Amino acid sequence: MPDLPHVSRKWQSVGQLWPILGAACFGLVVAICAWFAVSIWEERLSRAKFNDTAQDYAEVLQNGLDGYLSKIIAVRAFFESSVEVEPEEFALFTNQILKGETGKMRILWCPHVTRAQRAEFERAQVDKGVTGYAIKTWTVSGDSSPSPEGDEYFPVLYSTVASKATATLGMDLNSEPVRSRAIQRARDENAVAAAQNLTLRNPIGGVRRGFSFFVPVYKSGAPIVSKGQRHNNILGVVVGVFQTNAVMDAILSTATLPQDVNLYLYPAGADTDAMPVYSRGMRGEPAEPRSQADLAGLPSWSGPVKAGDAHWNLVVVQAGGGLVSYYRSWLVFAAVILVFGAVLTYMWASLRHALRLESANSKILELAQTDLLTNLANRRAFIRRLTMAFNASLRGAPPFAVLYLDIDDFKDVNDTLGHAMGDLLLKEVVERIREAVGPEDLVARFGGDEFAILVLAVTDSNAVGALAARIVKRLGEPFSIEGHNLRITSSIGIALYSSEVAGPEDMMVQADLALYGAKDEGRNCYRFHSRDLDRRVHERVWVADELRAALDQGELELYYQPQVELSTGRIIGLEALIRWNHKTRGLLTPGEFIPIAERTGTALQLGNWVFEESCRQLKLWHVEGIAPAVLSVNVSGVQLKGSSELEREVAASLSRWGLDPSRLELELTESVLMEATQRHKNTLENLRQLGTKIAIDDFGTGYSSLKYLTTYPVNRLKLAQEFVFRVTVDYRNAAVVRAAIRLAHELGLEVIAEGVETEAQMRFLIGAGCEQGQGYYFSRPVPVARAAELLREGRIEPGAAATRKMGSSAA
Repeated sequence: MPDLPHVSRKWQSVGQLWPILGAACFGLVVAICAWFAVSIWEERLSRAKFNDTAQDYAEVLQNGLDGYLSKIIAVRAFFESSVEVEPEEFALFTNQILKGETGKMRILWCPHVTRAQRAEFERAQVDKGVTGYAIKTWTVSGDSSPSPEGDEYFPVLYSTVASKATATLGMDLNSEPVRSRAIQRARDENAVAAAQNLTLRNPIGGVRRGFSFFVPVYKSGAPIVSKGQRHNNILGVVVGVFQTNAVMDAILSTATLPQDVNLYLYPAGADTDAMPVYSRGMRGEPAEPRSQADLAGLPSWSGPVKAGDAHWNLVVVQAGGGLVSYYRSWLVFAAVILVFGAVLTYMWASLRHALRLESANSKILELAQTDLLTNLANRRAFIRRLTMAFNASLRGAPPFAVLYLDIDDFKDVNDTLGHAMGDLLLKEVVERIREAVGPEDLVARFGGDEFAILVLAVTDSNAVGALAARIVKRLGEPFSIEGHNLRITSSIGIALYSSEVAGPEDMMVQADLALYGAKDEGRNCYRFHSRDLDRRVHERVWVADELRAALDQGELELYYQPQVELSTGRIIGLEALIRWNHKTRGLLTPGEFIPIAERTGTALQLGNWVFEESCRQLKLWHVEGIAPAVLSVNVSGVQLKGSSELEREVAASLSRWGLDPSRLELELTESVLMEATQRHKNTLENLRQLGTKIAIDDFGTGYSSLKYLTTYPVNRLKLAQEFVFRVTVDYRNAAVVRAAIRLAHELGLEVIAEGVETEAQMRFLIGAGCEQGQGYYFSRPVPVARAAELLREGRIEPGAAATRKMGSSAA
């Protein structure tokens, strides 16, 4: 810094000091503003991280409780599928189910005993060797007296803990009000009912708190549609008894989550002064029970946890009472002060100021060409380098190649684990790509999960293919990020330099088309650009143009495949299947043009035509008096994504033709439902409220959880023909089909089998409990005239079409 005489000579008046003073004040204001901005960001970041942790705890509890419920429901299925369950069978089955869980829960079997059956029931148990067995009034501990006369009892007959001599046997759970009310709810609603905050029986003294779930078991084959039928046909209840602390501790001990939180579980709707039914401190240590009122004002998160008809409210509190340390804010504040201090110093030396300004300009230019997340070159920088390489090759430099890469289904990572996890995954992907490429190659990120690689000095296309294969293989190996094991695949399109290519932009188009080809051929692979790929793309454009013309010129028509009652051949419905009477290529099936329609934007128009034509034909059949009970129409993913238009078109067609909405069934594949969002769920709910039915097509071919069966309003499952085709030759396929039919019945859904082609398949399905089917064994898809003949006949003789060539029933 210059000396004071020099300062006095440089600054001739006080007014010349104002720029420096102004800069100092401005710097202070900026530092304060930066502190506030970063502190707000830190608060949001910490809150988001805390909320994610809390939600993970809630999900762990929910999944754990669901797992325990599934054990009880499995015991129910065991009783329903057995004629009579002996004590040894009960013990063997439940031991397999619990597998060491008896310290946390136990399972009881309580048969339904009426007043008239009591005496005979007690004698039968004594005859079987249960000494002194009698129906007794429920007590917390010690001996109990015989239960007084009543209309019905639910005494304990089997227990996973007690032996035949234990005092628990014979205890009438119906004699205790809380448990009795839960039993009545379970029986009357055919649902899992809970009794919460119970005092568990402990003959040796002491108080144990817990909760129980009651699952009704009805007589096999008896009707249980109405409440009265369920009341009359009850066989008993399966009871799961849980020690609250032991069960919750066991569930949470499996979670690999941050331990710096306290957990409190309250009954849903409880007063703010109510104490928690369960509490847990840091690192799983016991926490002091505190009411919700005591937690008010502390950084916390709350969310629901439910099991059966029991609902709790989980409150997660940050241990220590604070979420944010604000150290970043102070670092930013100090950094801003230092920067402005440096600026003030630079103002004393114009040369250094100029150098700093030049450095800042260089940094800005660098940032303008850099991806902020990965520090790779961005699209702008890549195109500039690509243009330089292209011009150099035109002048005789060695050729090069462009690899265009993207992550398959990367959106699923963001949707399931969050964008923060997606960003961490992208950084790991970049590291693996850098390890695979050469030091002279340029890797760039174009945005999202798209990357481009400029490979210089390419003398052999096989080497480029080997590089692409190496990248695909490397990215296919598991990633371990913050406790999550992730697997991804990638697709790569390759464009090689050629003097025939017009320019860099055309090379990028070629690489993009090649990437499209890799996606089209199954993903997790690489493809070179070729003339054949260009030809296929142009052919798709040509077919799309012809398809638009076909809609206007009436070249489309609907075929109909009957859906029948397997045991009688009675026609119970039809499925509408579109065909294209092409002028030169003949009759085309959906697989030859529907995928192109979905990619080129004509799927919505095509779907609207199918709705309108189906409703028009259904109305004509209704006038003739031969209308089927239901007409199924397929809905594509593109139509579901245009949800508002889908609702409008379906409602308009039904209204225009004056049809009963229950006669129309909309079929969606599992893959379409797995990609659906909350907005699409609302669309399906609205369509159900409109009166239409919803069916899941190709059931069993999906690759996700079955949660959508409880999320979406489904009426019927259509078993995929891939499973039906091999039920008589592959025991695994047969097991899958039986399980799917059982699952549908448990959920109260209808089930229909697709692709029934032989008598053996039909007989298997009937034996497995499937009552409906469609396939070549009954009829191929037929034109409207033949469909009308079949409707007039009312049934199809099974096997009438079996001599024809086998094939897809949904073609």
